Amino acid sequence: MEFIKQYFSAEKSESFLAIVIGTILLSFSIYILIKWGDASYKGFAVPVVVVALIQIVVGSVVYFRTDKQVQTLMEQFEVSPTEFAQAENQRMNIVMKNFSVYKWIEVAFVVSGLLLIIFFKNKEFVLGVGVGLLLQGALMLSADIFAERRGNLYLKSVDKIMNDKNV
Repeated sequence: MEFIKQYFSAEKSESFLAIVIGTILLSFSIYILIKWGDASYKGFAVPVVVVALIQIVVGSVVYFRTDKQVQTLMEQFEVSPTEFAQAENQRMNIVMKNFSVYKWIEVAFVVSGLLLIIFFKNKEFVLGVGVGLLLQGALMLSADIFAERRGNLYLKSVDKIMNDKNV
């Protein structure tokens, strides 16, 4: 059962980090709009604010549901490890497929940001959008690469339970 605690502890920590980063980036965007409000900063703020709000909302949902989720999963594991493993295998396979989608979106942000920076360097607003997309895409892609790795390790532990005939 330790693998359950480890996985969800890391998920909760990363969710807290998403909340903090989202809050910092949201605050920074508001600050630069007020203090430095020219076109490039306005462009920067658009993707940064949108993704920061997503980071805060998703991070909060995961953070605040995790303790209850761990409790439920631990109880389910104690009652029937096999049923726990079957249900978690099914849930985690969906989670892992979603990571592929998220990573493609984040790569699209990074590539779009780079293209905007390269081809629209004289259009201040668009340049700012490019920098914002690049920043948020790279941050989210990095976080999801690590989350996917943790998910794979957790799924291997779940699969081991499913394949263990003595459980």
